[in-house]
Parts: sequence; C-alpha cells; structure tokens
Amino acid sequence: MSEELIKAYHLIITQLEAPEIAKLPPNQQIHQANWYPIKNPQYYISKEEIEQFLRQRNFPDPEKIVSILLQKGYLVKLPDNPKDDTSEKLRSIHMDILVRSSQITTMYKNPPYLLTYKFSLSFLKVPTKRDRTILPENSVDRNAKNLWDSIHLFFKENTEVSNIYTSIIKEYLKGSGLDPFQSFVLREMLLTSDNKNTHAIVAPTGSGKTEIYLFYMLALLLRWRIIEKNMSKKVVLIYPRKTLTADQALRIIKLLHIANEKIRNHNLKLTFAIRDGDTPRYLRGLVGNTFRGLTCPICGKRLIYSAKGNQIIVSCESGQHKFDFMKILRDDTGKADIVATNPWALENRLIDNAPTDVDVNVLANASLLVFDEIHEYTDLSGGILSSLIKALKNLHSTGDIKLVFSSATIPQPEEFISKISGDDEPAIYDFQKEVHVKNKITISGNRLVILGYFSMNPRYSWNTYCQLWAVLMSFLHYAYEQRNIQPPQSILFVNNIRELKRLHSGFEENLRLGEPKDHLRLEIPSIDPYSYWHYLPSKIRENTLKQAEEGELFGPLQPRVVEMHSELPQKEREKVINALNGGKCASVLSTSSLELGVDYKNVSFILNVGLDNPVSLIQRIGRGGRGDETLRTVLGIILAKATPTELLKTYDERYKETLAKLSLEGYSLYVTNENPQVIKRGFLIESIAKLAKKGEQTHASKKSGGPISRESLGTFIEKIVSTLGEQ
Repeated sequence: MSEELIKAYHLIITQLEAPEIAKLPPNQQIHQANWYPIKNPQYYISKEEIEQFLRQRNFPDPEKIVSILLQKGYLVKLPDNPKDDTSEKLRSIHMDILVRSSQITTMYKNPPYLLTYKFSLSFLKVPTKRDRTILPENSVDRNAKNLWDSIHLFFKENTEVSNIYTSIIKEYLKGSGLDPFQSFVLREMLLTSDNKNTHAIVAPTGSGKTEIYLFYMLALLLRWRIIEKNMSKKVVLIYPRKTLTADQALRIIKLLHIANEKIRNHNLKLTFAIRDGDTPRYLRGLVGNTFRGLTCPICGKRLIYSAKGNQIIVSCESGQHKFDFMKILRDDTGKADIVATNPWALENRLIDNAPTDVDVNVLANASLLVFDEIHEYTDLSGGILSSLIKALKNLHSTGDIKLVFSSATIPQPEEFISKISGDDEPAIYDFQKEVHVKNKITISGNRLVILGYFSMNPRYSWNTYCQLWAVLMSFLHYAYEQRNIQPPQSILFVNNIRELKRLHSGFEENLRLGEPKDHLRLEIPSIDPYSYWHYLPSKIRENTLKQAEEGELFGPLQPRVVEMHSELPQKEREKVINALNGGKCASVLSTSSLELGVDYKNVSFILNVGLDNPVSLIQRIGRGGRGDETLRTVLGIILAKATPTELLKTYDERYKETLAKLSLEGYSLYVTNENPQVIKRGFLIESIAKLAKKGEQTHASKKSGGPISRESLGTFIEKIVSTLGEQ
C-alpha cells in the first residue's frame, strides 16, 4: 500500500492542488521546474473530487487511499464549523503549509510579510524497496550473478572469502538488497580496484552512496587482512561535520558487528574509532554516559559507555549488544583499522608522532581515504584539502593509496575530482547520467520537491517572519500529537549563530505574548491562511483557544523548537539529534550543522533564510522528504531577505531556473590548488609531517611534553627548511 499511497499523494498535489493554487485555466497542468505565483491561497479540493480523480487513474480502492491519507494526517480537513470534523474540503498538508507560509502576518486581514511568493514542483528519481532487491549470488539472475562474479574476481577467486563477504552484505541488508545503481557502482569499483585509484560517487540524497563505499571499504579490509596477510593498512573516513560522522558511525558499527562474527575463525577483529575534538582522553566518568548521542543499530536502545571487566566498551543500554571493537580513548585510536575524522583533525594528526594516537605513522598506512560530502571543499578549503591529499600520498608507506569521494551535488565532477585528487583520470559514477541520460539503470521511485520562492517585503524583518513560521511549526506538531498522529518536523536554516539565537529568543517572546491565539479564533474560516484551528481535533478547539488566551500554550510549545550550531556543547547536540530522530521536536533552528548527509525520517518542511549558492540549497532541501514517513515529499521554502543583493538575485533567471530544476548544470566548484600560498602551506605541512615521521618533536607532538619551547623553535625551523629543500 505504501507505494500506492505515495503515488496517489504526488498526483493529488501536482495535478489537483497545484493548478488550483496557481489559478490555471481549466485542463491546463503544472509543468515541472517552472515557477508559478500563489494566486489562490484559499483553495480546497473536495473529497469526492479526489476519489473520482484516483478512480480515473485506475487506483484499485480510492476511498481507502483517501481514508488512510486522512488518518495519517497527510490530507487535512477544512471544516466550516469548528465543532464539526466531517468536512469534505481537503488539502494535502504540504500544500496547506505552502499557502499559509506565503501569507504569514501578525494580524488578521493584514497584508502578508512577503513581497512575492511563487512555487515550483520537481520530481527526483530515488530508489524504493521495490528496487532494492539485488544480492550477490552465483545464480541465474543476471544482476546477482554479475555482482557475485566481480566479488569473486576481487578476492582472487577465493571462494571462502567471497562467501564471507557476501554473507556479511546479506545480513547487513536483511529484508532488502542493493538497487541497480548501487550494484552497478560497487561492481565497477571492485572490478577496477587494481587499476583505478580514484573513485567518485555522485548521486542524490537518499540513493545509498554510503552503503556503496562502506561495502567497498569492507572488501579491501578483508583482502588486505585475509588474502594478502597485510595487517598494517588502514582506512580513514573524512566527514566535514560531527553530526554526519556520528550518523555514519551507526552504519559502520552495524557492519563491523556482523563482519567480526563472520571472520572470527580467522582470528580477526576489525576495529573502529572516531578521532576528533570530542574523542575522550580519559576513562574517568565515562561509564553510563551516552556514546555520541547514538542508539544501538541492532535494538534501537541508547548506546552507552559500559564496564566489561577492567575495560570500558560501547554497548546498548540493556547490555545485550556489546561493541568491544570500538577504540574509545584518543590513545587507543591509532590501533583501529578504520578511523573516522574530519579534515582539520586529519591535518593536525598528520604532523604528530604520538605513539598510540592517530599520528603520522598511522596515516602513512592509510591505504583507503574516503571523503564524504566532497562538495564542501571548494576555493581555498578545496586547495588545502588537495595539498593534504598530496602530502598523504607522498608519505604513504607503499604509495598504493585509494581515494573515494562522495556527494549529491558536484557539478562537472570530472574536473572537480581531478583537481582535488591530483588524478587526471578518476572513475566517476554519476546517477544522473546512468539513470537519466544513458537509461542503462532503472529506478522506480520519485521524491516530490515542492519549492517555495519567497521574498521579504522591505517593510518587515525576515527574522520576525521566521519567528512566526516557527510558531506555526510548533503548533502543527502539538496539534498532530493531540490527534495521536506522528507529527511532521521541520528544519529552519540560518547561517549566522547570533541571528539564529535572536530568532529563537523572538519565537519564545511571541509565545509569551500569546501566539498563536489569534490564529485559533473560531470565527476565522479554516480555508483562510491566517487560521490554524483546523489542525486540532474538534473536541479541544475551544479549550485550546482559552489556553492560548491565558498564556497556557507557552509550556507545551516552547520546548518544541530547538537550536543546533557549533557553540552547543556535545551533550546538547546529542539531545537535539535524539529529539529530531525520535520525532520529539517540531523544528530545529540550524546553521549548516544539519545540512549534510544525515537522514531524518519525519522532516517534511525546510525553510532556508537567504539565497545561498544552489549547491548548499539543494543539499539543505535534500534533508526533507527522504522516507516513506513523509510520503517522499518535501516542501522547501527559500526566503530572500530584503537586501539589494538578494533582491537582485530574484531577477536572475539562471539562478531561479537552477533551483526549480534542482540541477547544477552550468555551475562549477572551484579548487584553488594553484594558489601560491596554498602550495607553500602544503609544502610546510608535508615537511613537518616528514619530521614527525622521523621521530622529531613537532609543535603538535605530546611525545616530549607538548609544544616546542621558544628556545628550540629556531632549530625546528631550520629542520623544516632543510626538509623543504628535499622536496
């Protein structure tokens, strides 16, 4: 029923609601990736009209589909009588929020805070459960057989190791499989591993890029350890955000938990560590604390630090699942087979020679480097990363180093990856080309992206608009809870931490002043964009209005909006992630912290403040509508501030077309790897790393008690100059 519901919901929005909102002439349909004005914010679609529409499109049971959509809150009723819930007037929740967001104002009948408000619709191909059926097997199925053959060849036709590897994949994907794109890319990476050192996976959010590179990583580790008997080669995974590192850690923990059971007979245990600023130095006080705010990938209970004899390990709260392959302390991380870190910590560890921590000696054995969300490294940061990769190659013990890059948003990937990696012939696996251009791979699912392009009226503040939007999100979340329906969630992106805090403070002040009491006035028709009472069950509408008028909604609504940014302590960040994952918060006010890679299943709405570059906007909108819980539908609102620069952008047709199409064609990501200062910096880092590798004390080294003394600094600089002369 799930795919049927999703298809029906998408058709209701695109073919029934959107033409009504845009007030198109009869029989004229909305075209994808075109902008349309919101002309009819008081529209509705009748229940009978929806059922007849679905019947004409051969849905087997339209009445049941509409009933389920209503029960789950995907369709909302617009009753004429506040004491009655039997209205035949309906809207989808996504389009209802679109039109109400376009008309936000403080007082009933006042003009909206916005100057212009348009919307567009686009479909993105995404794999579904129906697509994810491919498992490696020596069978008659062509896809399964091709994948098995590539695995068997990769492991030098060693059937035992091939069977171990495939059994790990099958257990990890239990109840599912790989989709055709994942299978194709993994097969190609394995087949070309001996003659291609650089691979880049370019695919939309939710397309399973992580599983591809994790399975490739596992294949390399098994070949190194079991077939080649090489115990020194390491894997380093580089993520640009701590939230992303923690999210990916769950998948790695699950994979290694399965793998270590399968390779026990080979006296092997693959180990994993996260090495960043939050990695603890000491065991004292750890027992009972949560591990990075994560839940067990096996049973879903909290992951905590727990005692096991004289050891402290990571386990689930019940103690049922123990992950003793995790290296917890900084001074143990250097022993791990797999290290997850960020580029800043990576550079810092490269110029250190700590005995048991991740240091230059560990990184000199890093034979696979995976860079997730590689589009984050552009301009100077791209040049610096490129020089860091070059240094790692030069320092590598054998020179055999493999690079994997992953992102949803890399325009002109061949050029960009070549500059970052230093490899003129990288292997590029582009979802867009394989699925849409070459038509070699069939993917059956669609994600519907509804974009709102709003510009602020110069008379009003964008911050005030966002405060009122956060009130709407918190009340919607509260109202759905009162109806015992899983509430939708939202993320509001603000780039500046100070402005974000001011917005949060303003939201709370609005609640203290009684918001959203005027929106709950029962005499305001439910189809009016100002009205919010229709979200509530009829039996509590009058009482909720009284609560709002007496200031009693502050307590229920205030905790539903939370902050996420770099100034939050780790424990607070963990609480926010848990609240988002558990559906407990209505909206997160976030900087770029939540922009990348992480999968939040109930996020249906995104509001981005400012006309950022399209790469960033596409990533942010990609946080929503990722799963069946949202019927693979997201409303992403882009709010242009009332500044000359942003108002000018609203007339940039190329910019607007890029957003509407969600395509980066014609854009480039620049890498300043030829900047003289970047080159000098790269030489300096490499020189210090070479000194550290020889056992010399460096400024980062703890070996001799910390930073180099002022007296020894001159000698240290002379050694750097001498090493530079050797390059």
